[in-house]
Amino acid sequence: MIVALTGMDDEAASDLAQELALLRASAGGKVLLVSPAQTAQACGLLGPRSFYDDVVIGAGSGTSALTLAAAGVIVVLIRPAELEAHGHDALLERIHHARAVNPHMQVLVSVAQAKQALSPREVGCVLVFVAQISAARLADTLVLDDSGAYHTRHSELELDAYKTGDCLCAPEVRHLYRQVFQAATPF
Repeated sequence: MIVALTGMDDEAASDLAQELALLRASAGGKVLLVSPAQTAQACGLLGPRSFYDDVVIGAGSGTSALTLAAAGVIVVLIRPAELEAHGHDALLERIHHARAVNPHMQVLVSVAQAKQALSPREVGCVLVFVAQISAARLADTLVLDDSGAYHTRHSELELDAYKTGDCLCAPEVRHLYRQVFQAATPF
């Protein structure tokens, strides 16, 4: 499966792509992690006899809609403040073009936010953004602490089977992983 992570913040999407690829590799999958600068070269590696089980692409803002269209799942990482402050039309346009080429792809929108709860206006911006993408689904909220690590109230709700001392990533990232890959093995 090809998974592309994109958003308005290339660095945050790339970091999340690395964490999802790490989780997938730790589950025994053969994973190719592709940076935004390598997407053109990687497309040659994705033929029907590919060595990899999964490809995770950190698809930056310069990534073409055709590269996104190759994905079975697109994870769109957004920050509510960016929705209000910057134009997100280019991001929506890339997703719409990718969807037109590959109407069967799954689009998951994940929200990255600071510790404080979203304001009603930010919640509205997120919902309007998701509603503009055909068949998109709001996945999970990833709360960033001061060090840039993910934490949120979702941690409190996680099953005990997933709360181990040797976990690779935050519970929120593991939860998103399960939504993306529909994994049967716990992390």
